[in-house]
Amino acid sequence: MTLIAFEGLPGAGKSTQSRLLAEHLDRAGHAVVYLPDNLTRDTDDLGATLLSLFTRGDPFARHDSVVTEVHLAAAIRTHTLATHIEPTLDQRRTVVEDRGLHTMYSYSLATLLQRHRSAPDLAIAWLYAVGALTGRAADRSLWLRLPVDEAIARAEHRQRHPYTAEQRLYLRYVDDAYRELADRDPTLIVVDVAGRTVNEVHAAVLAALAGDLAASRSNSRPLVPTQRGRRPPSGGRG
Repeated sequence: MTLIAFEGLPGAGKSTQSRLLAEHLDRAGHAVVYLPDNLTRDTDDLGATLLSLFTRGDPFARHDSVVTEVHLAAAIRTHTLATHIEPTLDQRRTVVEDRGLHTMYSYSLATLLQRHRSAPDLAIAWLYAVGALTGRAADRSLWLRLPVDEAIARAEHRQRHPYTAEQRLYLRYVDDAYRELADRDPTLIVVDVAGRTVNEVHAAVLAALAGDLAASRSNSRPLVPTQRGRRPPSGGRG
């Protein structure tokens, strides 16, 4: 069936909006499953080990080697697809996930931009090549775009502790990375959330998906044809 992913900075409202969408689809008669992000869902021993190796107890910790970081993230994604996503899609259910493949792209691209001063086009092409090996990408990914300072303030309030200066700087690179991806990737839909209430953002999400959801209901088909991996987006800004 259909795989929909929510993307964005901490505090942008991904968990709230993904749950609201899942509830809306359920009320509309869709068979739907909500999938929490990696750090908040139960997983098996292999998944827990991969997450432990990747985060090292700190979701902002970066490995010394960006190659190690990217391939660990890809391994986690591959495992998530095999254990949580593909079996659910095979049951002809829609999956709404809190963070998808673009999370791997954005955070890894942030490291490449910050530490290696990589050219965005080359870095994105490499990341998409790795991502294509993990399996199916989301049919639709929604980037909940929120100014960095506002996102950090929300996340700090929710988590009840301040971010460090290093973490704040890194999140600015993550925001830059999302912008680079959105400029190149038409499957990443931008939903501006600044100044909007939860209900207003939910309405904007439904509006962004309206045509696809209508087609899904009438045709009983996925939002877009299933792809086992997407080509890297072409260079240049779209």
